[in-house]
Amino acid sequence: MNITGTTNRTPVITTRSKSSSAQAAENLKQSNFEDALQKSLAAKYSKDAFTSTSDVNRTPTKIVTSSIPDTQAKLDSISEAIKNTDYSGMSKAEIYVDIEKKYADIFDDFYMTMAVETCKDHNMIHIQFLDDIKNAGCDKITLSDKLEARGYSNMDYDEIEAAIKEKYAGKTGFVDQLNLFGELYSAGVIINKFGWEAATDMASHLSLSLQCGYDGRISKSEWLSVIEETGISSPFTFLINNPYFAKDSELFKLMADDILFGIADSKK
Repeated sequence: MNITGTTNRTPVITTRSKSSSAQAAENLKQSNFEDALQKSLAAKYSKDAFTSTSDVNRTPTKIVTSSIPDTQAKLDSISEAIKNTDYSGMSKAEIYVDIEKKYADIFDDFYMTMAVETCKDHNMIHIQFLDDIKNAGCDKITLSDKLEARGYSNMDYDEIEAAIKEKYAGKTGFVDQLNLFGELYSAGVIINKFGWEAATDMASHLSLSLQCGYDGRISKSEWLSVIEETGISSPFTFLINNPYFAKDSELFKLMADDILFGIADSKK
């Protein structure tokens, strides 16, 4: 499969080296950002909703049942389904996509975990998916093989992008936007359009911003509760407004606008 595609943008290369004082200043900005977010949430609860940002065990005061046991049960059911599937006569890429589909059928936020991890559940899903792929001998297949098995054979990146966005037509929810990003990222669309460095930076920095200072330690149900309390409707807002990544905010805004372009106006 020979993938080609056009791009209207030249990847932006930013300088990563910083003095210790500059890094310390940025760390302080990030701390202030987290503190501001914590205070905003606390105000909505009308009490101290969170402990200080330095407390690694902080959790929301609002009582939310952990989703981790349910997530583990779902993961166990997927592993069992994979064991009971007859993959004889299927290519490694076809097996990969079948396993991928099994995860997506169970987890409505699976595709976001291909690029972004925000909580314990997402980490659990991502780790087991990689283990299942490896155990099935599918961890060495190429991106071209994956795309062909996903039904994108003989498409260039622009056509793949259009096909993926069509799946999300009219879907503008918080998790929908992250799933869209995950699919575009895993299909190589974002990397092709903006370059490897910008794409991987956006994925990793989006994860850090969306963890809201919890470093991925809370469960998905708790995390969703935190996100709901912020009242922020787009995950990219966390990234673009994060002072720690201010040097790349214009690039990330450009990328976010491009990723979401046409989705809200499309019909379901």
